[in-house]
Amino acid sequence: MLSNFFTFEVLMVIGILAVLTACPTYFIYILARTKPSAHPVPYFPHGVHGWLLVFVATVVLSILLTAIDAINSVNLMSQAGTINWAVISPSIVIISLYLYCLWIIARKREAWVVKQTIVILWVVGPISLLLLGVIFDASIANDAVIRSCLYAALWTLYFLFSKRVGCTYGTKAVDTYVKLAIEMAEAQKAQKAREEKEARTKKNK
Repeated sequence: MLSNFFTFEVLMVIGILAVLTACPTYFIYILARTKPSAHPVPYFPHGVHGWLLVFVATVVLSILLTAIDAINSVNLMSQAGTINWAVISPSIVIISLYLYCLWIIARKREAWVVKQTIVILWVVGPISLLLLGVIFDASIANDAVIRSCLYAALWTLYFLFSKRVGCTYGTKAVDTYVKLAIEMAEAQKAQKAREEKEARTKKNK
């Protein structure tokens, strides 16, 4: 079963998608490094790294897959002799929103970035599927709806509670992280003082 799935053609497609995803993701990573974080806190991660960079990669991959799907639709309509731009317009909107999302993640360092990113996640995901079904009478598979909701929900939780996101874009959660950082610094200072005191005691003996 697995041997039928991992054919040379499938592996080739996966490899090409991996390269096409990795290159823009790395470009965004380099671009984001030129902008300092809004509120870096000692002992806490910040900047477009870690899981935030993974999110960027998933957005890049979504753009690629949406573009490929749109191109295939255009080719099929061209063969039929007419192009219905109403069919292509949802893909154009989704790609535009995702590109805007990548731009603000890389170049902006304000708290509203998190809010707008969460809105975009739900608009291009569950909401877009709902609109496709209602307005264009498209047949949407249940598993596609479930995957879209899970993707939006998981990344929403990440953006709301991530220390990296909070420190990078200066959300209100940073206040909590500052208190934690101060407590960690005081604990480390106290531990160091105890170790120095024990060292002096041993030396005196």
